[in-house]
Amino acid sequence: MDLLKRAGQLKPVLVRFAMSPRFEGELTAEIAQNFPGGIVTDEEMFSLVLDHFALQHRLGSGTTVVEEFVAAHPELTGAEREMLLGWQDVVEGMFEVRAKDQDGVVLFNYLDELTYRARSNLGRGAFRQLGKGMIVIGRLVPIAEVWMVSGNLAVFPASARGEMLAIAARQAMSHPEAVFRNPAKLAEARSLLAEQRTAFVDLFGADRTEVPGKIGEFHRHWARQVRPGAEPADLPPPDLPDEILDADGVAIHFVADEGLSCYPGYDLLEELFSNPALLSRRRYRETLSGFLRDPDTSPEPLRRLAARDPAKASALFARLLRRKQGFSWEADGEQLLRENKPGYFDGTVLPRTVVLSDPLSEALQHARP
Repeated sequence: MDLLKRAGQLKPVLVRFAMSPRFEGELTAEIAQNFPGGIVTDEEMFSLVLDHFALQHRLGSGTTVVEEFVAAHPELTGAEREMLLGWQDVVEGMFEVRAKDQDGVVLFNYLDELTYRARSNLGRGAFRQLGKGMIVIGRLVPIAEVWMVSGNLAVFPASARGEMLAIAARQAMSHPEAVFRNPAKLAEARSLLAEQRTAFVDLFGADRTEVPGKIGEFHRHWARQVRPGAEPADLPPPDLPDEILDADGVAIHFVADEGLSCYPGYDLLEELFSNPALLSRRRYRETLSGFLRDPDTSPEPLRRLAARDPAKASALFARLLRRKQGFSWEADGEQLLRENKPGYFDGTVLPRTVVLSDPLSEALQHARP
């Protein structure tokens, strides 16, 4: 049987499985998070939320609904199992309809700047309302050599292109993982980061500074390189709260391949690594624990501070972890960081800087606030 036809049979069964009492508690929580008061007011939005829940949401067990579905149906063929599990690789985006053919549509994704040939498990009638130049927001999943629409499409006229491009630009900046599906965009971002890091080091003499107000100074320095001759009033301020921009005790670090990071409480860490006895004070203990346990905080601050005096670092973490047999930073430090910050070791950490395409950049500049 054709896989697309089989997908049309399996998808509604998977959706019913996701809405079964087995997952009721977790689905209810997802609905409450996306709809105020837990009341569904937008059918298209609910379709996207439900589709995400079925294919990508991590359950309390650590698995996804589709993985549970495959495990519960041993009668599935190998090809069907592979197809279903492949649906976890979702492309979310805002697409322009570039062409229509007998079986589907050709879609250009404004976020990753890649083109997708998409079909529907409902047949070509699902695309009847679409015309060249129209814009759709939706989700695509892979089936063999093509892509299938997953969930409903939100459709907008070609006349809304400017407004939709501005929305796409904001999505690209807030969800860089959607942009970096395109290897060329990832390489472009990393090249830009290398240039920015060089500019940061040239300005401050190192890749880290703890002097208040330096984020804004670097922001203006870089903006002037990008826009030579721009007046200060023309340069947009950095999008960070004042307590970060001007606070004492905040380290500003330009991490290679990641970008600019801010570390509030870094001054306490420096004191603590110099004097591990300070760990008995709650403020210091919570600061160190936060830097260690937060999976989104780079391991670089702890690495650098520990490298100054590995013996003191060993004593510090032995006390924090309550290791009666002791702790050796040189022997155990990297493993400790891996356990607490897996994302920094499995290749999933991405640059925080997204290079927008010219159409997205222009649309964002002309968008209404």
